[in-house]
Amino acid sequence: MRFVMIALAVSVAFGQATRVFRLTQNENQQQLQEIATLLRATADLPQVSVNDTEKTVSVGGAAGQIAIAGWLINQIDLPATAQLSGVHEYRPPAGGDDVVRVFYVSHASTPQELQEIVTALRSVADIRRLFVYNALKAVAARGTAQQISLAAWMLDQLNQPAGVAAPSLHEYKLPGDDLARVFELTHAQSPQQLQEIVVTLRAIGDIQRVFMCNGRRAVVLRSTAERVALAAWLVKELDRPASAPGTAAEGTAPHEFLLSNDPANVVRVFSLNGFNSPQERQKVVAQVRANARIQRLFVYNALGALTVRGTAGQVATAEKVIEEMRAQ
Repeated sequence: MRFVMIALAVSVAFGQATRVFRLTQNENQQQLQEIATLLRATADLPQVSVNDTEKTVSVGGAAGQIAIAGWLINQIDLPATAQLSGVHEYRPPAGGDDVVRVFYVSHASTPQELQEIVTALRSVADIRRLFVYNALKAVAARGTAQQISLAAWMLDQLNQPAGVAAPSLHEYKLPGDDLARVFELTHAQSPQQLQEIVVTLRAIGDIQRVFMCNGRRAVVLRSTAERVALAAWLVKELDRPASAPGTAAEGTAPHEFLLSNDPANVVRVFSLNGFNSPQERQKVVAQVRANARIQRLFVYNALGALTVRGTAGQVATAEKVIEEMRAQ
């Protein structure tokens, strides 16, 4: 093992032990604190302390907890230049559906990009115990086999070099009616454009677990199959070049998605061609909201597109309002 165990004390009566590990790398105070947080939460250790001067980590707990700590230290007490590959996974001897895994997010170019990926992993995969060691761009996760499998799939999609497409399978089937999906956007360039698309997906599609990863220009989400289908339709409608034919719902056929064949759940994308400034578009939004009584409506400014959701009658009223304002 790369780390050095320098002390061991065991309390037989309570089955508790204390071990001290001397780290072999030149970890600074922040890195030592990150290691302590990672060990404490991932291994459920009741006692973790660090010694900045000695570069040691002291842990106290049951034998199984300390075994996990030792394995974790062996995965992260490495040079920053270490070449890391393969699956780094630990299954506690007690058995059950309990998996600890360390992922190395090698292609995250900034701490912000790494944090965006971690936020998506934690929320989409429902992994509560998930922590980062920034020096190695390492993510330690503990959960069920299903949760860890989903996290591994997400990282296959997101941890790619710049300019390299993710593996073609962009959808992950979960038990029941849930799906996870990654969309790599082609034409949304800025963080603001990505944010506008995410807000539209969240509000129009009733999708709570949707996150953006700016470094990959990707949107990650999880919802029911129907809502994921709606999200895919919205991405197709909105992720277009501004000069492309059919952009922003131009053309003769309505750009419309019907949820569950229910007339109360019509989603429509309207072109705001002719309303060129953000102020003009907000006037349209205000008029549509007031006259059609539609609450869920959002503008994607890069394309001049207005997405609305309501009853068939409300959507028809919205169309009339837009045409009347355009004619003025």
